[in-house]
Amino acid sequence: MVRTTTLSILLAAAILQAPAARAESTVYSTRYSFSLIGFRVGEAKFETTAGGETFDVKGTLSSAGLADLFAPTEGTATSAGSAAASGELFPTSFTVAYKSGKKSWSSKVKLDHGRAVSVEATPNPSRGKKKFVPVAPEDLKIVADPLSGLMIPAASDPDAICRRTIPYFDGWQRFDLELSPSGRHDFKTDGFSGEAIGCTVRLKAVSGINRASKQLKFLEKSAIDIWFAPIGTTGLYAPVYLKAPTEIGPLTMKAATFAKPIGPQDSAKAGH
Repeated sequence: MVRTTTLSILLAAAILQAPAARAESTVYSTRYSFSLIGFRVGEAKFETTAGGETFDVKGTLSSAGLADLFAPTEGTATSAGSAAASGELFPTSFTVAYKSGKKSWSSKVKLDHGRAVSVEATPNPSRGKKKFVPVAPEDLKIVADPLSGLMIPAASDPDAICRRTIPYFDGWQRFDLELSPSGRHDFKTDGFSGEAIGCTVRLKAVSGINRASKQLKFLEKSAIDIWFAPIGTTGLYAPVYLKAPTEIGPLTMKAATFAKPIGPQDSAKAGH
């Protein structure tokens, strides 16, 4: 299931932020490319409708290049909920479904002010394994889904983005993502040109994991680099770059298009 965690984190990193404007909703487009040791292996596309008092994110992920030769992968992910005037997001639902080769996974999580109140995930975690740690009710009192968890409001203090711990939960596994500052970086792409905020992310496994997993041990000893950039003047920040170590080399994600407005939408129609 560590593979599921890695995919979900990449999906999370591939999401643009919902703006804090209250008057109307706007549709934003983001596209990311993935490469493994320099070879293109995938692409993610997202559209976010946001503004007013709600947000809605829909995304697709597909393998490409060499990855298609070994295990063709495709998936979808969504997150939806309410947005406070401060820009803080309160998701009420998260879904992810994907196939890789002949295997498939799906998860549906309902949330209420940070608490996971309903979880449907298949396949079920491997409880039969000797060192499996099941998800306990107390682990779900405060969680962040993989999409909205990296939607960070930081208008007054951008450096605060990297001074937090995100209680990640994807329906299967609970991790704490511990962020710390790593400097600022120039970044330019379609839709954005300027300074990005760099964070170092370390994973701390909480539950829904197999303590005997070599992949888990590798992830916990590794560091992930994520750069965040502002969405216009909204005060919200989203990832534009990610670099994660794997056992065969670095996996990199870069924004080819970042938070590019593609049209307004009546906020009344964007509600749930």
